[in-house]
Amino acid sequence: MPGPIQIKRADVAEAIRCLAALKGVSITDAISDAVNAQLAIEQVIARARLSKRHAAANRILAQLRSLPVAGPALTDADLYDENGLPK
Repeated sequence: MPGPIQIKRADVAEAIRCLAALKGVSITDAISDAVNAQLAIEQVIARARLSKRHAAANRILAQLRSLPVAGPALTDADLYDENGLPK
């Protein structure tokens, strides 16, 4: 587990202290609540993006599957000779 986190920007440290005071919680709890709330939002966004990508891929696959088959599938015998070299 990595070591403790240090906040080097004074404005951020002050905002954290203000948030903790307004909520009546410790600095750690204020940060934990804020980070967990934002993390939940980002995870929803990431899942939505992934879902859109899967849907797009499935549409492409459906289009490819709908194309006519031009002939029988090629086998290794069609492509390589008895020594395994390309024909």
